[in-house]
Amino acid sequence: MRSTKAVTLKDVAEKAGVSQAVVSTVLNDRANNGIFASETTRQRVVEAAHQLGYVTRTRPLPPVRRLNAPVTMGHPVDNRLVALLLGRRFAGNMFTDIFYGVNSVLSPQGYHPIVLDTYAETYTNAAAKEADALEYARKNQMAGVILWHEGGPANVEMIAEIHENRCPVVAIDRRVPDLDLDYVGTDNFHGAYQAVSHLIEAGHRRIAHLTSLGMTDAASERLNGYQQALRDAGIETNPRHILLAVDGGRRIDRAAFRDMFAGPSAPTAMFLLSDYWAPAVHGELCNMGLRIPDDVALVGFDDVVQPGLEGVELTSMAQDFEGIGKAAADVIMQRITHPEGPSRTVVFPAHLVVRRSSVPNWVTVSQAAALDDAAARISPQSRTRPVVVF
Repeated sequence: MRSTKAVTLKDVAEKAGVSQAVVSTVLNDRANNGIFASETTRQRVVEAAHQLGYVTRTRPLPPVRRLNAPVTMGHPVDNRLVALLLGRRFAGNMFTDIFYGVNSVLSPQGYHPIVLDTYAETYTNAAAKEADALEYARKNQMAGVILWHEGGPANVEMIAEIHENRCPVVAIDRRVPDLDLDYVGTDNFHGAYQAVSHLIEAGHRRIAHLTSLGMTDAASERLNGYQQALRDAGIETNPRHILLAVDGGRRIDRAAFRDMFAGPSAPTAMFLLSDYWAPAVHGELCNMGLRIPDDVALVGFDDVVQPGLEGVELTSMAQDFEGIGKAAADVIMQRITHPEGPSRTVVFPAHLVVRRSSVPNWVTVSQAAALDDAAARISPQSRTRPVVVF
């Protein structure tokens, strides 16, 4: 009887004419290690995998091994582990700083974070990975869960059940829909307001915004901040200047992007939902013969360095990721020791960091600093939520 040999990444790489690293990046929905496949390459890899019958394999999370205790679910546990669910591998310091912030608070108190990676480029896949990680935290009786929620409404029932069974859940960066959980994050509305105000102060009136199809509360708040800044400056929002990113990889709708820059109403500046999209936007602008910042000024959000931005010093709204990690750990320790009481919210302000991507070459460093100060002084006429800790 003839045995069938399993198709490997090497087989797919040879058929597609690319490296195994590129195949792994494409088939596992990754955008890490600085490997970014073009859309043509991605399609070639997917087609090769389909023709060969390659099946993506996932490994289940191993059980937590505790000292002096066998690995069985029924054994008494010393639940000093806190699950830290992080959902995207942005380059730079984002999740590293969150981890160190969490660990700096938990460790002195005898608790330790265990990172559970829930990354996937599509929200459907992310929801499934998040569910696996949540189940792992529940079965291993973690002391608590710090959750960077990726799965939209898909896992709300599971998260609620875990939280109600005396395993506190603290949401960071993104709120979990319809659940009254402790939350730690950034003031996205006023951060976006300040970013757009900076562009307005620099003289721009046609400002585009790249947002996300998978609309999280953070994306919604930044969109609202963008629109409010335009209104307060007496600028009418142009619907053609709001572009939706594609759910899956650092991809944007190329046709819609080019259409937005066609004609006399073309934007002279863009505010991005996240620095994550800056490489794709930069690439499209270069393909159209447009330069940053001479033709189009660019401002991101997060202040996380992205590969693929050679020659572009990106202006961005910096988040205090380490502070968010520390605050989340503080909240979860309070919830562990005092489980009752109303939910708490900790919101950090974002800080505008001005670089060359948002100011023309003739603007000096001192002038850029003045623009930074001017944007920081602007007070919105309508504030939807103050920066608070309660």
